[in-house]
Amino acid sequence: MTSFRTLKLLGYVLLFCVVLLTFMPCVGCDFLNWDDRSFVVSNENIRSLSLQSIAWMLTTSHQGVWHPLAWFSHAVDRSIWGLNPAYHHLVNVLIHVLNVLLVCVLFVKLLEGRAVSQTAAYVAAFAAALVFGVHPLRVESVAWLSERKDVLCSFFFLASLITYLNYARAESGAESRKYYGLTFLFCLMSLMSKPMAVTLPFVYLLLDYYPLERPKRATLPAMIREKLPFLAIVVAVVGVNMMAAEEWGVVTFSYVPAHMRIMNAFYALVFYIQKTVFPSGLLPLHQMDRSLDYFGPPYVLSALVVFSITAACLWRAARRDRIWAATWFYYLITMGPALGLFMSYRHAVAERYTYLPTLGFWMLACAGFARLWDHLGTAGFALAARIGSLCVVAAISAACITRTTGQIGVWKNSETLWSYVIKNAEYVPAVAHFGLGRAMEEKGRLDEALDHFKIAIRMHPTNNDYWGAMANVHARKGNLEESLKIYGEVLEKEPQNPRSHINVARILAAMGRADEAVAVLQKALERFPDHGGVLLFLSLVYEVKKDPERAAHYYGIYLSRGYPPVRGMESMTNSVPTEGIKGE
Repeated sequence: MTSFRTLKLLGYVLLFCVVLLTFMPCVGCDFLNWDDRSFVVSNENIRSLSLQSIAWMLTTSHQGVWHPLAWFSHAVDRSIWGLNPAYHHLVNVLIHVLNVLLVCVLFVKLLEGRAVSQTAAYVAAFAAALVFGVHPLRVESVAWLSERKDVLCSFFFLASLITYLNYARAESGAESRKYYGLTFLFCLMSLMSKPMAVTLPFVYLLLDYYPLERPKRATLPAMIREKLPFLAIVVAVVGVNMMAAEEWGVVTFSYVPAHMRIMNAFYALVFYIQKTVFPSGLLPLHQMDRSLDYFGPPYVLSALVVFSITAACLWRAARRDRIWAATWFYYLITMGPALGLFMSYRHAVAERYTYLPTLGFWMLACAGFARLWDHLGTAGFALAARIGSLCVVAAISAACITRTTGQIGVWKNSETLWSYVIKNAEYVPAVAHFGLGRAMEEKGRLDEALDHFKIAIRMHPTNNDYWGAMANVHARKGNLEESLKIYGEVLEKEPQNPRSHINVARILAAMGRADEAVAVLQKALERFPDHGGVLLFLSLVYEVKKDPERAAHYYGIYLSRGYPPVRGMESMTNSVPTEGIKGE
């Protein structure tokens, strides 16, 4: 007869295979022009693993976030696979599959000591982890390569919860110290993957409340003291990320007032629950629409729902039924950093934020299913009832898998992504037309690209990136005078941007006006003496002018500033590019 241990192993293998096969279509996805290019493809800082690149990872605040471990994982991918998107996406998928296995282990541990049998605990944990793993809300975190930080952060977050439970239940001092050290290590690694992990110390306290119920065995001050090292690194990471966000540029309260942020937070809390239960109408981008009435019925009703659930959970907790309060407050705590009260981006909600915060709901379902499994065992038709319950889980999983595979297709490439947003969003943001225009430009469909850039400009006429993209298409179409005119106007509006100087110089050089291009770049060099792009392009223009000495001089300065070598530049044979600067 097959042992229980063998059945558990088969369960884990089945879980691994189903989730892996569900997300394998991600391997066919391309790099997107939404962060993937600037994060991975054109990021020379992670082209290889070196002391210089690691120093950059530890000190950079690229795009307003500090996550060195996520950068490290991308650098490892580039070192091994180069720029083959299939393998980069495969790593994302494998991390997600491992996360699902950790979720299963975590659920089993959370059910320890509860009034359920061991068999029921494992069956329920496998079922809940399976539906969690194949749920359509996971697609954004897995299929979008730039969200490597999300699945990586979740891996160490889940590992830290498991080791914390082992620490709290340890029976010896040595075992306790070992698991405490592992918990601290995993917490740190989670924070270095994505700052959403700043909630971990508070989640530990919540675990103390339920299911560990440690207040019965330890004093509150003692439990808080053991969390102080975790709080210290959280404070440090919050400080670093606040400085990074300030440098990148946060969304000001004048643009999105406090009342809009607060009411949108209530709406988001209900939105994510709704999408967990009914995962339809998923969108890669839900841009905040400032024209909406944020005191309208959907927002006020959402606030009432949140307050009502909170009151009900507190009422149940007062009657010593702690699981509801633990589930709800886990959701509120872990969702807190993503509610947009201090915005770095202008989206109202984002489905990737559900990866960890909704875990409590899946645990609640797991606990309910475990009790149902035991209850069905006492019925006269126990075997049939249990098989029926498993068939229900299989049917839900199959429905999720169907929806998930369809949603993965949205992320196949930049064209499918932005076309889907434009077709399905109630409020289509200008950035969607900009992104689709860039995709069309890359495919050489320049007239279509121009049409989308014009729409983006009509929607957001002050965005110089949109104007620059249109100027670049004009240059590719041979309309150099029109391109120079637009780039010149952009330069007048943002002389503080070195890229604006480079663009003007690029078109001048392409028109054969190399001396004027040099003059523009020399002026830029006075403003930005250490800017790599200015130095590199200046060397290229001097090469066009048949002045290899000065070309080599400026390329040497470029290298001396610590910028990575550019392939082919050593012989200084590169010509001035006319294809445009991508600059995602």
